[in-house]
Amino acid sequence: MPTVLELYEKLKPKLGEDEARALLEFVETSVQDKAATKDDLERTASSLRDELHRNEAVLRKEIQQVESVLRKEIQQVESVLRKEIQEVKVDLLKWSFAFWVGAVAVLSGIMFALLRAFAGK
Repeated sequence: MPTVLELYEKLKPKLGEDEARALLEFVETSVQDKAATKDDLERTASSLRDELHRNEAVLRKEIQQVESVLRKEIQQVESVLRKEIQEVKVDLLKWSFAFWVGAVAVLSGIMFALLRAFAGK
């Protein structure tokens, strides 16, 4: 690959000294700008990756906190529901007992009434 000096020497007779120098300076500046732009892109990409990793860590921590809070709330709701279910069971047993006592009393009354009616005849 030719050096800048060799290229300058080849272009000087065809373009002239000032034009050849201007062209090579332009090309050299363009190459340097591209290299700088590429470096900037790499730094930006690296910075974005780092920021993404930090955000991921923050989000994971927040998710764990929310999960912990939700677990506690679920346990509290479960405790309350278990207590209410137990109370309902007790109420059902009370009403069931009252129903059967009442049913036995009514049947006993009917039986006594029938026994008196048939015993008297």
